[in-house]
Amino acid sequence: MAITAAFSMMSAFFMGGLYVSGALGVIALLLMKFFNIANPNLWNIMGNRAWEGSTNFTLIAIPLFILMGELVLRSGIAERMYNVLSRWLVFIPGGLIHSNIASCAVFAACAGSSVATAATISRVALPAFRQRGYNERLVIGSLAAGGTLGILIPPSIGLVLYGLIVGESIGRLFLAGFIPGVILAITFMLMIGIASKIWPGIAPKEEMVTWRLRFAGLVSLLPIGLLIFAVLGSIYFGIATPTEAAAAGVTGALFLTLAGNSGMLAISLVAGLVRRFPLLPRAVKTVLGDFRSARPVLPGQVRHNVNSMVNILKESFLSTARTSAMILLILMAAFTLQFAFAAVRISVDMAEWVAAFELTQLQLILVLVVFYLVLGTFMESYSMMLTTLPILIPVLNDANVDKVWFGIIMVILLEAAQISPPQGMALYVLQGARRDTDRELAEYEGVLANTGTINDVFMGVMPFMLCMFVVIGLVIAFPELAIWLPDQAKGGR
Repeated sequence: MAITAAFSMMSAFFMGGLYVSGALGVIALLLMKFFNIANPNLWNIMGNRAWEGSTNFTLIAIPLFILMGELVLRSGIAERMYNVLSRWLVFIPGGLIHSNIASCAVFAACAGSSVATAATISRVALPAFRQRGYNERLVIGSLAAGGTLGILIPPSIGLVLYGLIVGESIGRLFLAGFIPGVILAITFMLMIGIASKIWPGIAPKEEMVTWRLRFAGLVSLLPIGLLIFAVLGSIYFGIATPTEAAAAGVTGALFLTLAGNSGMLAISLVAGLVRRFPLLPRAVKTVLGDFRSARPVLPGQVRHNVNSMVNILKESFLSTARTSAMILLILMAAFTLQFAFAAVRISVDMAEWVAAFELTQLQLILVLVVFYLVLGTFMESYSMMLTTLPILIPVLNDANVDKVWFGIIMVILLEAAQISPPQGMALYVLQGARRDTDRELAEYEGVLANTGTINDVFMGVMPFMLCMFVVIGLVIAFPELAIWLPDQAKGGR
């Protein structure tokens, strides 16, 4: 009876458009009020449950990783990174489309968010593709699919949330996501290369870039590379917890943003001050004078840069607050629902019900894969995970499923949900970026903007969803792809 009531309320609330956190919280309260006969005053414990759920030290990593991504997003690094990677990948069949996947993979290691990754890289990439005559559906599909790498390649907010719900080590989950994430990126690039060979018209051949320019561009990638290594390396080597590593990442991202916004201006000002030092050798004063002459400080430039930095910080903080509040409120409601399911024995009943089918572990995983693929067509990924995990945990425990391995499968399924028509969030973000790009180009050329429909985006992501299914099959068939690296680094469990 309680199971039927829970799923009926869940269906009614979601179809009625109620916010996910509100739906989960109301379901939990109603279940405890009307189905927990032994303790009808269970509501009294809710304040304590909410407090325990929201004061977990690991939770602080979520807003910190989001803030790190927001700062990197607004620092101008994405555009430089895209240009550098494109120089190294233009010779591969598919040309610049590979740059979308590679840039998204690198940016994902900073942002931790699929939507932020797709939005950032798309605004950098789309104007270049319009001028070169690439097939727009494939370009949009590559941006949508590449953006989903943000939820798998660590640091991943999705893996942090999953680890908190199921009680797994965040560091172990980050390690587990690395190899499947790389395989998924390579699979995307292989598909693009094969499609470009079969249909050469979808990706025109690009001009080769000199090796000197390629290696010179790598210098600009050093700061972002060091930031990624500092964040992930400190977790993998046991130097810092995910929360501490996220805090270090925010500090590094802030310095990169300051350097990108006002770095040369600050150096020029310092050079001018040092040049006035009386004991400085004449040769040094000459060099500093030449540097200052080459990069003069224009009137009002300092004020402009300060205002620009303040705006960047303001936008980053506000966006972080909005996203964090949404995720943490859903997470708090999910913890409450998990407690309610345990209190009214829904978790036990679900485990016994699934056990009655006598499914093997593989059969159970395949059923869950189909379940999430269907659910992902009309439900947002984080909401889908936090809604269903409280129900699935006892089922997975009863079937002795490795939760690190299943976590990677689930996160790839969540990626598919991000780009799954008709409700994939990344699809609508990309359509918005596409519309903005068309409007800006039309204003520049003095013509009317003409943007294609969302159906172009739907069609463009289909080949990449097929690639995701292939990688899911590989991870299911070879669990070592997910569990070998964490077992090597952290030891067997």
